[in-house]
Amino acid sequence: MARALAATPAPTVEKLGGSSNARSRRIVDRIATALLWTAASLVVFLLLLFIGFEFVKGASTISWHFLTGSPTAAEAGGGVGPLIFNSFYILILTLIFTVPIAVCSGMYLQEYAAGGRFKDVVQFSAESLATVPSIVMGLFGLLVFVTAFHWHFTALGGALTLTLLNLPAMMRVTQEALAGVPGTYREASMGLGATKWQTVLKVILPSAIGPLTTGVVLVSGRIFGETAALIYTAGASVSYGRGAYDFNPFHTAETLAVGLYQVHREALVPDVDRIANGSALVLLVMVLVFNVVARVVGRQLTVRFTGKA
Repeated sequence: MARALAATPAPTVEKLGGSSNARSRRIVDRIATALLWTAASLVVFLLLLFIGFEFVKGASTISWHFLTGSPTAAEAGGGVGPLIFNSFYILILTLIFTVPIAVCSGMYLQEYAAGGRFKDVVQFSAESLATVPSIVMGLFGLLVFVTAFHWHFTALGGALTLTLLNLPAMMRVTQEALAGVPGTYREASMGLGATKWQTVLKVILPSAIGPLTTGVVLVSGRIFGETAALIYTAGASVSYGRGAYDFNPFHTAETLAVGLYQVHREALVPDVDRIANGSALVLLVMVLVFNVVARVVGRQLTVRFTGKA
């Protein structure tokens, strides 16, 4: 009797049904993987197609004279040198105002605020500010910095307007970057006797330097491509001659994106297409180079501060 029970096989799942279910799951998995690969490849393809199109249209325009020369009012052969200078000048001014305020605000919301009405007010204000269209923010800058402060069209007014426009995005990136740091880092630092500020400054911020750099890149790309807010605050004309490259923050500063818009809108110069295609290519290359440099620097800082490759 015991031998008969031992020889009886244990009940198993029906082989036919099990193999059929496994086969169908593998098919679904392969289809989903193929769709995800296709979607990711499509993004890369669209980017390469866009870059290739811009290079084909504008590569013949690029020359040293075009990159360094001043634009002309109604004559052919003008350049975009002052526009490139103004773009980087306003970018630097905006980041000087935006990054410290946004990082400190995000740091407070993530690390110090323990809930309550004030945190809700700050969070609501940032979210509301993020929904304001850029042209409305430009009108605000026109009323405040240009009219009320009597600055007229200035690089400083444009930078302050872009600061208001980009603060919410940088604050959100800072919160997400700090939230991504493991809680064990905080516990270990506090356990070794560090204060809250020392923990944030020497442990949490260095660990989040990579995502913070990504946030700076995203904000910079928006600053490079902004037009509506700058037309009303920084101006849509550029100085000629020696005053074209002016470090005075109270000078009129037409950026490359605004200049591209102005060329198509006014069309006073006979070589509109040449200037427009060349300006678009230069703007694209500026954004790409800045993105690559910022990411490389961010990775180097991450390795230096955290030791993680």
